[in-house]
Amino acid sequence: MSADAQAPRPSPKVALVTNVLSHYRVPCFARLAHYLGDNLDIFLLASEMEHRHYVMAKEEHGLPVHLLPGRRWKRPPEDDFHWNDIAPVVQGKYDVLILGGWAEPTYLLLWLRHLPRRTRVFFWIESTLADRDRGGHRERLKRLLLWRAAGCLVPGQRAGEYCHHLGMAKERIFVVPNATDRDYFRRQANALVPQRQAIRQQLGLKVPTFLFVGRLVESIKGVEILIRAIARLATEGHALELLVAGEGPDSEAYVALSQELGAPVRLLGNLDHDTLCRYYAATDGLVLPSRSEVWGFVLNEAMEFGQPLVVSEAVGAGPDLVAPEENGFIVPVGEVDALAAALRQLLDPATRQRFGDASRQRIEDFSPDHWARGVLKAIGLPSQHSP
Repeated sequence: MSADAQAPRPSPKVALVTNVLSHYRVPCFARLAHYLGDNLDIFLLASEMEHRHYVMAKEEHGLPVHLLPGRRWKRPPEDDFHWNDIAPVVQGKYDVLILGGWAEPTYLLLWLRHLPRRTRVFFWIESTLADRDRGGHRERLKRLLLWRAAGCLVPGQRAGEYCHHLGMAKERIFVVPNATDRDYFRRQANALVPQRQAIRQQLGLKVPTFLFVGRLVESIKGVEILIRAIARLATEGHALELLVAGEGPDSEAYVALSQELGAPVRLLGNLDHDTLCRYYAATDGLVLPSRSEVWGFVLNEAMEFGQPLVVSEAVGAGPDLVAPEENGFIVPVGEVDALAAALRQLLDPATRQRFGDASRQRIEDFSPDHWARGVLKAIGLPSQHSP
């Protein structure tokens, strides 16, 4: 074989365009930057977003991040729309363009601008068929976008099924598994789990305790169903408690409902990461009964601590992170009976231990490096590629 044949394949110039820099994306972007070096630029539509302030990274961590100037339109309760100056992206003459979705005018403008160019355009899609009603002109537009795209990057099975439903060939759908800062959460777990009993005592946890983490918006998170399931188990005579971490417009309604039903529920408000990790280490299972959830990063976090999982069928991460009867349960959306039945099984200590051990093993395949290698595969570079 000639020296030329053995030479490493040169890196394409890659532009990744996303809405904001979220703290849970930083480790993934850092791994991609490790592989691509100076051939990667990350463009942001905004420095902050009202509905995402709780996930914003506090610094850029040395990443090649560039803020695109532009305007925004508020549209509560949804995320803002952004119309940005795309000149820095166009002038960069990138070989690969990764767009963080299709819901922003800027993404559509970039897609249009690169149609006549030789740039390979990928859509990074986390939406699923289950996270909201699908139909109408928006779905027709998405089909058009994907028809002219080089491929889709998806976090897991359900997003991949959605992209295929929209017409993307399976061989052009690439899994880039969603990951959190595993170094941080695994380090916290290794330090805190051995202190579990002492932490439970400090937090006043005396019975099997389930945890919910997320925004308190009923139309999205479905916490009312969880409170009703907890109330039912308490009425049956089971000793248990639910802790709800997060804030949102429905918090007072949840307090009132818990009091009305006599459900053992405590609202904790927003918790910083260090404090949340103590609850991950001390509680007995994470529950995400969402009505709409494209992924569910709290599942990744809790699995590092050996948490059993109970999720609804609307949770995008369900098929990837939850193996039914192995590390948790997947239940129909909005069904109190099914949710109560799953939680009832987790009242058994041996089941919780077995499921928790399986969770910690399963999360091994969801690291920032796995995410970066998924991107490399999509753009045609070997996973061992380095700058």
